[in-house]
Amino acid sequence: MELEGDVFESLKSSYKIYEKQNVKQYIEVRNKMSDQILDYGKRVASFTDNFANGFQKSALSLVTFFSSLIVTRILATPKNNSDFIMYSTLITIVFIGITSVYMIISRFELNEQEIRFKKSYKDFKTRYTDLLTEEDIARILNNDEEHNSDLLYIKKKKKWYTTLWIIVLVLILIATIIYYICGNVNQTSPENIVPMPKFI
Repeated sequence: MELEGDVFESLKSSYKIYEKQNVKQYIEVRNKMSDQILDYGKRVASFTDNFANGFQKSALSLVTFFSSLIVTRILATPKNNSDFIMYSTLITIVFIGITSVYMIISRFELNEQEIRFKKSYKDFKTRYTDLLTEEDIARILNNDEEHNSDLLYIKKKKKWYTTLWIIVLVLILIATIIYYICGNVNQTSPENIVPMPKFI
């Protein structure tokens, strides 16, 4: 079967148009995937920042509260000093406990967000298997290099801020114990003991 020149050229032109359309569609898909990767990076930054902000706020609140107790102890000199020391120590320990629970909950939420992030990324790759081959997807996503980098970032931030959180809690707890012991020692010092009356 022979084709006339005009018909053959028309077929060639149609094929080129088809190729161009496929290339255009491929570029659009690639750009969408790239944009989605950027969105994933923003999501990672968002929930790690929330975890960091939770640490900063709770640590600042705890340090501020304990500092106010010290200032009150030094400047106000309450009449019943022993009761003040005991109750302020108990309140501080309760505060430390609440902050510890908040840290555990914040860490749990971060772990849940990490799990959702992994599943979302996996589903994202699956959605494009109908349009692209696995090799194309791997090439566009740089063999999951950005995704693995995001996971490593989450892991580092979680470990770093959890360590800082624990250090702050332990230091405040030690300071509270010292505060309680020193306060009671001062209460039992000779100058604070009222002498018993002498009977002749």
